[in-house]
Amino acid sequence: MRPRVSVVIPTYNRDTLLRRAIESVLKQSFDDFEVLVIDGARSGSTRELVRSLGDGRIRYIPQRGKGIANARNLGVLKSRGEFIAFLDDDDRWREDKLKRQLELFRELPESYGLIYTAFTYYYLEKNRVLGIKHPKASGNVYKYLLKDNITGTSTIMVKRDCFKKAGLFRESFVTCEDWDMWLRISKICLFGAIDEPLVDYSIHSGQFSFAKYLEGRYRMIEEHEDIRHNPRVLSYHLLQIGLLKVLGGDKTGAKEILAAFRLNPVMGDNFLDILGSLFDVRTRIYILKFLGRL
Repeated sequence: MRPRVSVVIPTYNRDTLLRRAIESVLKQSFDDFEVLVIDGARSGSTRELVRSLGDGRIRYIPQRGKGIANARNLGVLKSRGEFIAFLDDDDRWREDKLKRQLELFRELPESYGLIYTAFTYYYLEKNRVLGIKHPKASGNVYKYLLKDNITGTSTIMVKRDCFKKAGLFRESFVTCEDWDMWLRISKICLFGAIDEPLVDYSIHSGQFSFAKYLEGRYRMIEEHEDIRHNPRVLSYHLLQIGLLKVLGGDKTGAKEILAAFRLNPVMGDNFLDILGSLFDVRTRIYILKFLGRL
């Protein structure tokens, strides 16, 4: 029989964290699922880890190291469930995560295709929670996703049919491929949200590349006309990029800030959005990472 939910876990030589992630799935109160471990390193130790867990619901799938977007796409294509959930190998779920999302799907109209949840930022080295990221919107979230990635990939459960309509993750993105995916899906369906942290999103050293993040942000601008051709939305992106650069010690960020004001001299609600984002836990963590303090 086909499982109700397929759980896609990309991994690359992180067996200790991977075990933690898989075990958080196996401890779910809902158990009609399969787990697809997509191994970009094609590691014998990872294969052995999956075998040693002794659970027939776990499938080991080797990947030829083509990046995170390719790994998730491989998982989607190999999966059999009606719903697909994603879990990064360094994150973990709370035990009612799948159950709560399926319950909400049953309550919502068919027009809802994706449900995401609040999550904690969990600092692995210090073994403590740095803060909680709450859902910003539900329903038609397209206008929110044009400005920010309001979701967390490890929180998401999405109907399989959404990928048939919106396409798969774009493998040409270095980063922000998840943001790009959810933005495209938000054009075709509504999003549900659970304002309870059901996922621990791990923060650890060596995890974040500012240069790659910026490359992803610029690619979002290039690929989405509703960002590129809307002066208010584009100015928001440039203002945020510029401020993050400056806060990270890169003086060239002044060029983006100046370009943002040229596009939208009054700025309107952009200042309020930017100020709000600066107080958001995600932005604070990004800044601390840029400064080398995390």
